[in-house]
Amino acid sequence: MPEPRDRIIAALDLGTSLTKVVVARPVSEYEVEIIGTGAYPSSGIKNGSIINIESTTRSIVEAVSEAELMSGQEVSVVAVNITGKTIKADNSKGVVAITNRDRTVTEPDVVRVIEAAQAIRVPADQQILHVLSKEFSVDDQTSIRDPIGMTGVRLEAEVHIVTAGITAIHNLEKCIESSGLGCEVMILSSLASSEAVLTSGEKDLGTAVLDIGAGSCDLIVYVDGGISYSSVIPFGGISVTSDISIGLKTTLETAELLKKRYGHTILSEIDPTETIEIPPISGRPARQVLLEELVSIIEPRMREIFEMVDKELEKSGKKGFLAGGVILTGGGSLLEGIDTLAEDVFRLTSSRARPGGITGLAEKASSPEFSTAIGMIKYADRMTDMDQKSVDRSEGWSKKIRRWIEDNL
Repeated sequence: MPEPRDRIIAALDLGTSLTKVVVARPVSEYEVEIIGTGAYPSSGIKNGSIINIESTTRSIVEAVSEAELMSGQEVSVVAVNITGKTIKADNSKGVVAITNRDRTVTEPDVVRVIEAAQAIRVPADQQILHVLSKEFSVDDQTSIRDPIGMTGVRLEAEVHIVTAGITAIHNLEKCIESSGLGCEVMILSSLASSEAVLTSGEKDLGTAVLDIGAGSCDLIVYVDGGISYSSVIPFGGISVTSDISIGLKTTLETAELLKKRYGHTILSEIDPTETIEIPPISGRPARQVLLEELVSIIEPRMREIFEMVDKELEKSGKKGFLAGGVILTGGGSLLEGIDTLAEDVFRLTSSRARPGGITGLAEKASSPEFSTAIGMIKYADRMTDMDQKSVDRSEGWSKKIRRWIEDNL
């Protein structure tokens, strides 16, 4: 086994229900050693978006303190995720002529074609977060990953551009700064999760990853090794919890407990005679209800959310290319029967996945709830090793393009 590197990376996962921090030491390109974790309830985030700076800052400080105590490391900078309704994504193409004498594609040609591909009109309230590679074409040759050295007269690039609301970015940066931290890199949540649960083979095969969080479902689609589509659906596990609270006339806290303890998404698989206990609240005694009552609330809501996801899969135009099916992760994927329900709605092979390639205190971060955090660590490590898959938005555009070439090819 390779020796661990000296670098320590901290990932901050700002979730709607829980703020998590993972501190890890990269061991290799595919493996990280977990040395500390921390978690604290989130109260300033709704559907993936920050709605209260002070509350979010407090959650960050508490989660970081716990991770520092466990790891024995001081956390000063973090990789952080971003999601929410301000996330927008689209594919873009650029075409240039190969103008050198021998018609061979060079790095400057790739610079020009990427500049052409990312020369899109970005709304005044949006900012580019990622420029993610899809493929290149040289004349009639398509699906090329590295065009440098090839001969032709026409070079084309296709990229996946992700933008986020400027206000959302600034609020996130303000929370991190108020916590006494620096932001190393900001990463799209679904991109991070896919780094934790997908292999390169699955990306080549054609696979979608759906991270089912408390406040949103984050979708990303890979075809032929490149990102073809991404989307944020602003509904998640909290929607289910709220329905349970109303349907069973109990508190949100109790509803969440019942969902985690007894939750199932397939009503037909439930014993019609099985009962569960609803704890006493406000002086009312505990009571027994049929498990069917709980599941009859969970299944339709999750089906509705999956139907929204399915519309996004159809919108991607790539649903028929997903030989690898749909990989489910995130805390919401822990519901029993979730993969069966997904297969029924998506009509694609579906399975649940936990973050892979972790050692050390692996039991602390092996749950699907930690996929985003683990993926951020792997992504940030590759950035340092000049092997990341996107352009960091904080650099100047000229430097961005050249860095993109080095990292992506």
